[in-house]
Amino acid sequence: MTAHSAHFKAGGRFLESGSAKVPSARVGDVPGGWQGLSLAPLPVGDHFVRPATAVCGLGFHPSSVKRARDFAVGVLEDWALDRLSSDLRLVVSELVTNACRHAAPVESGMLSEWSVQFGLVRGDGELTCMVFDPSRAAPVLDDSDGFGEGGRGLRLIDSYSSDWGWNILDGQGKVVWAAFSIPDAP
Repeated sequence: MTAHSAHFKAGGRFLESGSAKVPSARVGDVPGGWQGLSLAPLPVGDHFVRPATAVCGLGFHPSSVKRARDFAVGVLEDWALDRLSSDLRLVVSELVTNACRHAAPVESGMLSEWSVQFGLVRGDGELTCMVFDPSRAAPVLDDSDGFGEGGRGLRLIDSYSSDWGWNILDGQGKVVWAAFSIPDAP
């Protein structure tokens, strides 16, 4: 399981971070890629499901977590990938909760018109779930002592997915993604 902080940087695969080099990824390096899922953000409540992609527009409120889980389970049933639903439900819950809690843009004390975009992409023996939000703030893998009420979401994502990471989407926010190997895939 790998996690990395990925930033878009033209002309280079690595970012300098002090004396160490940190791997960087472009949007195309996201498993499945975010491009092509939706040309424009879907309004809250809208969704589409295609043979290899599915996207759902979510709001910045707690009920979006359940909506994303239910959407994911329904898509997995349509795609005959039900065997992934337990792990995926947990990871989707964490990804969407993080977006709702940490990425909601506020304008004049009220939530702006932005939405969270939740997407699923399948292909090449892998299923990738992605959450797009308008924030460019990096997800932080907490080194908590384990006694706090929160801060374990990214650790759970790391434990239950085969790979995860995040990417800046050239001026449009970021996508946080988690990939799952599809058992018995050709």
